[in-house]
Amino acid sequence: MRTKNEKTQLFTAGERKVAGLAILTAVVLTLSAQVVQSMVRPSLGLYDSHPAAMASMPDVIDAQPLA
Repeated sequence: MRTKNEKTQLFTAGERKVAGLAILTAVVLTLSAQVVQSMVRPSLGLYDSHPAAMASMPDVIDAQPLA
């Protein structure tokens, strides 16, 4: 029989352990992905090439002010 001072536990010890491991795993995966992302340069496709190659692209007009 429970006394007035005992608090009813919402989750069992095993459930709390699994939840803690899930949160820890999510944090580790997130940080790992951020580290890998910071080390990899984004692909710029054709614009990643040498600037001289950009000048020879057909049908490309350089941006210029209207006035």
